Amino acid sequence: MKKIILATAVLLVASFSSNAQETKKMPSAKKQERKNLSPEERAKADADRAEKKLGLNAQQKTDWEAASLKRIVANKPYQDKMRGSTTPEERKDLRAKIKESADRFDATVNAFLTSEQKTKFEQFKKQREEERNKKMKRGSEKEPELED
Repeated sequence: MKKIILATAVLLVASFSSNAQETKKMPSAKKQERKNLSPEERAKADADRAEKKLGLNAQQKTDWEAASLKRIVANKPYQDKMRGSTTPEERKDLRAKIKESADRFDATVNAFLTSEQKTKFEQFKKQREEERNKKMKRGSEKEPELED
């Protein structure tokens, strides 16, 4: 009887630990879903999100969607190249090009936003940057090693 309980416990522990390791490697479902969207669908989703966050009117939403689509299409070759093998210098150059595209998008969007919407947009960008920095900081920290 003790052997059966012990064997069951060992199997449970092994299955839990293997499941925990597998889930860390899988991208989130939301992120995977976004990857499968076409550029037009991503631009529409981006405009819908901006409409909710910033309170865009119909014309602003249409303009946002057009600007977003332009940015997505412009960044696609850079992102594809970054996923391939690149040198640090190439990655730096690609990041600069993506930043230029983001700056053009911001300038286009700021042209039709009201001052209140601009303030909300800047707050949203700042919040998103802080979250990204936290995520990167967590990723760079090493987990403490356990000693036996």
